[in-house]
Amino acid sequence: RRPMSVVLLKIAEVCEALQVSEWTLAGWRRDGFGPPFLRLKGNDIRYPQHALEKWTEGRTVSSLAEERGKGRTFPGSEAGGFS
Repeated sequence: RRPMSVVLLKIAEVCEALQVSEWTLAGWRRDGFGPPFLRLKGNDIRYPQHALEKWTEGRTVSSLAEERGKGRTFPGSEAGGFS
């Protein structure tokens, strides 16, 4: 049996990779929008690297028309922000 090797990224590493603030990433966690994460204990949160890559690939589009066609929404869209 091969040992499982999972790369877990810290919040700061994910923020740097996505070029968003920690506040934005926290809001995404709260709203269920952002990449999947693990809560190890208390407030100790990690993001599996493979899940982050899959999440970004799934959100990549070639045009706004393609994005609209997929029915994508963004946090804040209900308040007239992004749609």
